[in-house]
Amino acid sequence: MATFGLGKIVLYAGNPEAVSAFYTRAAGLSFDRVEGTRRYESVSTGGTSLVVDLALEPLPRSRRECALSLRVPNLEAAAMSLREDGIDVGPILERPSGLFASLKDPDGRDVELWEPRAKPVSVAPPASVAPPALVAPPPPPAPAPLPPEPPAVIDKPASVAPPAIVDKPPVRLEMHSALDLEKERDESAKEEPAPEKPEKKERGTDPPPPPPMMGAPGPILTAVRPAKVSAEGGVKVSLYGANFAEGCRVLVDGDDCTKPKRIDDFTLEIEAPAHAPGQAEIAVENPDGQRAAVSMLYAEGPSIERFSPQEGSPRGGIEVVVEGRDFEEGCRVTFFGNRAPEVVFESPTRIRFVTPPQEQLFHGELRVTNPDGLSALAAELFTYRLATPHVREVSPNTGLVGGSKRITVTGVDFHPQCVARLGGRQASFTFRSAESLELVTPRASGPGAVDLEIENPDGQIAKLEGAFTYEAEPTPPLLVEVRPDRGYCAGGQTIRLAGDNFEADTIVRIGEVRAVARTKSRHEIEVELPQRAQPGLVAIELVDRHGVVVRREEAFTYESRPAPRVDSVSPRNGPMVGGTRLVVEGDHFDEHVFVRIGGQAPKKAVVRSATLIELVAPPSRASGFVDVEVGRGDAGTTVVKNAFRYDPSPAPGIESVAPNKGSVEGGTEVSIEGKNFIADSTVLFGGKPAQRVKFVSATTLEVKTPPGKNGEMVDVVVKNPDGKEAVTKRAFLYDARYRS
Repeated sequence: MATFGLGKIVLYAGNPEAVSAFYTRAAGLSFDRVEGTRRYESVSTGGTSLVVDLALEPLPRSRRECALSLRVPNLEAAAMSLREDGIDVGPILERPSGLFASLKDPDGRDVELWEPRAKPVSVAPPASVAPPALVAPPPPPAPAPLPPEPPAVIDKPASVAPPAIVDKPPVRLEMHSALDLEKERDESAKEEPAPEKPEKKERGTDPPPPPPMMGAPGPILTAVRPAKVSAEGGVKVSLYGANFAEGCRVLVDGDDCTKPKRIDDFTLEIEAPAHAPGQAEIAVENPDGQRAAVSMLYAEGPSIERFSPQEGSPRGGIEVVVEGRDFEEGCRVTFFGNRAPEVVFESPTRIRFVTPPQEQLFHGELRVTNPDGLSALAAELFTYRLATPHVREVSPNTGLVGGSKRITVTGVDFHPQCVARLGGRQASFTFRSAESLELVTPRASGPGAVDLEIENPDGQIAKLEGAFTYEAEPTPPLLVEVRPDRGYCAGGQTIRLAGDNFEADTIVRIGEVRAVARTKSRHEIEVELPQRAQPGLVAIELVDRHGVVVRREEAFTYESRPAPRVDSVSPRNGPMVGGTRLVVEGDHFDEHVFVRIGGQAPKKAVVRSATLIELVAPPSRASGFVDVEVGRGDAGTTVVKNAFRYDPSPAPGIESVAPNKGSVEGGTEVSIEGKNFIADSTVLFGGKPAQRVKFVSATTLEVKTPPGKNGEMVDVVVKNPDGKEAVTKRAFLYDARYRS
């Protein structure tokens, strides 16, 4: 590949793989893929690059205004090879600078293949030209005779030598923009010397013009492309000329070609039949019997006999040896339809190349094409072999015969293009990694265990026998009754579902929220009501282990919980020291309610039912009426004003303190007798609290003395919670002689 004034040409394409494959076929360019991208580069020996890269945004075809001209050594061979690959190539046209054929690449760019004309050879004109052997006498001269139409193919007399071909040297250009190429051609045309006008000859010295043509003109056959085809036939051949009539026949050595295709008056297409090697006459015959003929060469093309090795890694880099016959130096290899690896020619019977990397196809063909355009094809002779896959586990491994269950397949060496079959039926899946697939089970014909197969693109299969078990469609659960059918938004209430076909793993949803459920039997499920923000009717849904869903709309009613109601508090009064047993009656009580007497929590409270609470009144520091409160956090609080009265308590009295002496270290056990003691009474020795106070009765307290000073006689004080107290002066003596 050679360019002038350009170091790199970049073509942006929607499908870089297809475009690079096209230029591989068209001009034998070898592209290398840039790792990790969809960019392909071909570098010539002169350092010029042709790059095919992925377009970031799709380009409309009207924007693809770039055109390329590629120089090829043998235009006929290149065009034949492209037509064999199904690429539409226009007719080969002759211009002053050489032969040209036009086509379009997959993105719609104009591409021109150019074979420059061979260097001219100067040939001296013949010394004399003999007149034609048989020439009819000229007709009377006409005043202004019209130029005659070109005749059909007419053989020249043997005595007339053809004129020499004289042309300017070819323009060196292999790949260039279309505008620059046209400019080059215009300049070439300007440099052509004007043809010299022929000298006037005297009347009667030139042969007379042919007589006027009568009726329809006969066909003219000027060229056959390609001019050389394989003796095995099957190659598309284009015939160029003029006056090809509708219904014309094409004959090869007198035998009709099947189904010739008439493009227009100037072009026909046929599929060359098989023929022995050598020259063959191709004739075009119009329905009126007029015909024209030219020669075409049948030749033995190359043949592929052996190919080694026949498989390799998708990473490429494997040297492959191709053996056969009639390989020519300069032949090229088309690998998998779109690759052109570099070929090492060893002999007419042996060539070799190195496999390129491959990501898509894993079985492909090999084609060897000689410089003359003849080729040999070996279909699916090479396999890119992947690592052997292996299936370890399927989870879950059971499901209904109806299919559509998602299961996870774990193993090793799964390929993104693998095929999954469950029970012989192809299954859709999502590729997670080379070790994991998420598969959707297909419908099965009946219950039972089936095998799982994972087949990689190279044909290797991993099989796990009995991997999955199809089960018959079950009887769906039946919901008959909900008891109770209403509950509070706070949840926590226990409700029971009655019906049939309940299983241990049946899922219950109330108001679209999954609830904690306990299956008591085939006919009963116990459910803990879930919380809900808003009151209202909701659905109850049952889902069995196979995913079968049974749903009843408006099956349960959520209600806002009312605040507790207090109807009565008895008794209505008690001592300030507390301990009075109270009974609160009302409604909407439960274990979550709280009770306060005069703002204080009771010593003990028990909810006996939704209408009854029993509690023990706490002590109070003051006498008088207090409020009773019963509440719940999510429902509010009910306050009964002045529902209970604390009565004043009598002051305590001390009658005796025994023993009245003890250790200075403290800890002496002392019994205090008196009256009006309560459980919360405190005892002080010389202003210091006793170490322990045990309430025995309203008349007896047992205490342990605090530490004191030797010989000190201290007061003993008993104080009730209401602040009333009893004092005995100098009632206890600390003596060092005593030990506690």
